[in-house]
Amino acid sequence: MDTRKLIIDVQKAGGTELHLKIGSHPLMRKNKFLRKIDAPVLQPDDMQNMIKQLLSSEDQKKFEKLSSFEANFFGKPPCNFRLTLYHSQQKPVAIIKIISSNIPTLKDIRFPEYMANYANARRGLFILAGPARSGISTSLAALIEQVNCNQQKHILVIEDPIEFIYEPKGCRISQRQFGKDINMIEQGINFSKRMNVDTLVIGDLKCEIPFKSILEYVAGGHFVILSMQTLGMVNTLEKFIFAFPEKDREYVYQVLSENLLGIVSQALIADLAGQKVVPVHETLVMNPTAASIIFKGKISQLEPNITSLGEGSMLFAQTIQKLYLKAELDRNAGENFQEFYRGMRV
Repeated sequence: MDTRKLIIDVQKAGGTELHLKIGSHPLMRKNKFLRKIDAPVLQPDDMQNMIKQLLSSEDQKKFEKLSSFEANFFGKPPCNFRLTLYHSQQKPVAIIKIISSNIPTLKDIRFPEYMANYANARRGLFILAGPARSGISTSLAALIEQVNCNQQKHILVIEDPIEFIYEPKGCRISQRQFGKDINMIEQGINFSKRMNVDTLVIGDLKCEIPFKSILEYVAGGHFVILSMQTLGMVNTLEKFIFAFPEKDREYVYQVLSENLLGIVSQALIADLAGQKVVPVHETLVMNPTAASIIFKGKISQLEPNITSLGEGSMLFAQTIQKLYLKAELDRNAGENFQEFYRGMRV
């Protein structure tokens, strides 16, 4: 088995992941679905050769000892990728995620135009939310690249893993991988204070988010773009707020009402044939009405008052309806998503 050729084949086919398991055909993830690749069933020797081909002898020992391994591979043919190795029923399994070397524009990914300017803010909190495989990492990269192309700022990005490499243009961009370059988010926040960082970006992290430290940093007049694995503006705010003990929530409501700039919650809906995915968004733009609702702790009132919130605020249902009218979204796929989302809210 030629692993590098398989990676190239997946990349050319527009896939995002290659799945390898002994006793099965290789699988490719494309448009959120796993599809069988026209290649022979993997044998034990194939997997061992793949491990030797991609890992150094030191990393091979780590995998043997821990039964799991994760690492990014940048600048090596055939492309940038992230390798995840683990054992299932005492046999190695590999997932290779292709990391694009090209950062798309916000227009390319159909990011809500009204929300794009928040990336240029000087203070406040902007939240980008979405579950796994919702394109949040790509949207975050596009936001950072917009600032990089149009501003002169120092940006600190804390993420795990690092998925995009930025070429410095107008900005100095410091990327620090959680668990390797930095062990606590608070270290990054303290660094931001000392080094006069203009924009602190906290990406997708496999750890508990220190909401208290972030809130205090924002209240001090700084700017944070925060990624959260939540779906919907109310769910996102509730997760943030309920991370604090009840006695502290009045303070949280106050700081959020004064410093929250907006929320973009994103999902990718696949059509029923699995031929494409369409991004859908729920957005909150802060205005005095939204600030008053949050200050009073009445988060559930944001949705019924959506028409009174800031220009650009929109629910998933409204976004989906617009896509129906443009014939850009399969109606059954849209209804399935809304049913799933309503089920989450019960």
